[in-house]
Amino acid sequence: MLHAFFRQRTAERGLLPLWQVERTMSLDALPVLPSAVSARATSSVCTSGRPIAPQGVANSCYFRTTTTGSERKALLQITERCNLHCAHCFVSAGRHGADIPLEVIQRRILPQLAQSRVTRLTLTGGEPFAHPQLLEIACSARGQGMNLTICTNGTLISNDAINSLSELTGVRVNVSLDGFTAESHGKFRGAPASFAVTVDTVRKLGEHGLLKGLLATPNSLAQAREFADLCTFARECGAEYVLMNPLASMGRGVRGRKRLGTPEEHLRDVRRLTSPFAGADLDVVYIRFPNDAGAPLAGCEAGTIVYVFATGDVTVCPYLIFAARTPQSQHPAEDFIVGNVFDHEDIAQRLDDYRLHDRSTSPADPVCSSCALSSSCGRGCPAAVIAAGGRLGDRDREQCPVPDENLGP
Repeated sequence: MLHAFFRQRTAERGLLPLWQVERTMSLDALPVLPSAVSARATSSVCTSGRPIAPQGVANSCYFRTTTTGSERKALLQITERCNLHCAHCFVSAGRHGADIPLEVIQRRILPQLAQSRVTRLTLTGGEPFAHPQLLEIACSARGQGMNLTICTNGTLISNDAINSLSELTGVRVNVSLDGFTAESHGKFRGAPASFAVTVDTVRKLGEHGLLKGLLATPNSLAQAREFADLCTFARECGAEYVLMNPLASMGRGVRGRKRLGTPEEHLRDVRRLTSPFAGADLDVVYIRFPNDAGAPLAGCEAGTIVYVFATGDVTVCPYLIFAARTPQSQHPAEDFIVGNVFDHEDIAQRLDDYRLHDRSTSPADPVCSSCALSSSCGRGCPAAVIAAGGRLGDRDREQCPVPDENLGP
């Protein structure tokens, strides 16, 4: 099976990217799955999604937007490789790892995602621009009628790639900036020289109308004022939003959070200095910042926002997998994997049949049952609960505005 081939390759020490190694089976043997959107015009795809946390609701979910109706959003890990070594990386990416071949994406993955009613696709990694056929993948995704976002560290994008992407409609790029100096961003990313390259790339993406958002991880290396500078820069370059998500205890963050994590007061300073930038021309999003307003929590989008790993595993939410792989997790990652896109041709049905919250084994929470916010509260993020050692179905205590001590006798 192709899945077994990927497992073998990714287990080898010092793995070369798959496009450089001899494949052990013919891609011609792979069935070409029918597309569910072959007749859909690419121009009809909506370029923005529905906010997960509308005004008055805390951004407890790690994602900013979701889809509407029965549509889905998918993230596709086209490569495990990355040229940087970031302290927070959820997938612990490095210089070695697997690339999914273009033919497999075209023949196997994109058709199954289309059948799964995916209308918005994000290419991720590793570093997507480390994949030698990134541009061809982008063209193929647009050919399926999917609105496309590419998440990148901004250090491997050539001028030719920017020019080629700008010729496609429905393609935008998110860039990570974790501070606004070489000392903060560069050190956090394991490459001090990367800051100048990333800033230059962001400017070019803005000039070509490709820039979508800046993604920031507040950390102890970056002063709070740097995020105000980052917001100023985002506005200058025409970014739609700045999304700030504090360092989480997943992936490399399990070890890095003690050293590089930010106390709540620092996050409050970041919010105070950056909130004046929020307006019609820039959305400033605070993911899992202190819930000082006592707002109800956002709900879970598992099954609506799905993820395909480079190994072919398909999960209802990537953060559930990252959380399940932490040392304190009480759940195996397999609890949240619906199948493998290389082995199974019924991924759409598997996603439709999966019910995350039916798998809860936690008893009813008396805090929730007696809370005045219960009718408008989504109970927060199950992945954050699992990463903290809790069980599926537990309340998201890190974001919940009602402390346990308020429960009473």
